[in-house]
Amino acid sequence: MTQTQMKGQTSVEHLPRLFRNRTVDYTLISLGVVVAAFGAYTYFAPSSWVLAGLSAAWYLGCFIAGGVLLTAGLGLLGASLRDRSGHWTAPAITSFALGALALAGAVTAAVVLIV
Repeated sequence: MTQTQMKGQTSVEHLPRLFRNRTVDYTLISLGVVVAAFGAYTYFAPSSWVLAGLSAAWYLGCFIAGGVLLTAGLGLLGASLRDRSGHWTAPAITSFALGALALAGAVTAAVVLIV
């Protein structure tokens, strides 16, 4: 007896894109800018100003923390932009590039703090 098999149709289902709120991204970016700005204030302000006479560990620590926060926020923003459009766009690439620069700055500040 001949047995006929029906070949089932296969289809590729794509998961729906997840559009998430960007509040966390913008919050991390804002905190990173504020922390890095405080580090710049303690570095450039004359020592007679308020909180400007802090040691080098303060402003370098602020540069490190600000760079890490900016890296995380810009990385999440770039991923969100890339997911929303479905392909690489100029804003997504720019966000990742700025995040990489922020990470390079944080690593540089960490090396200077260690040395």
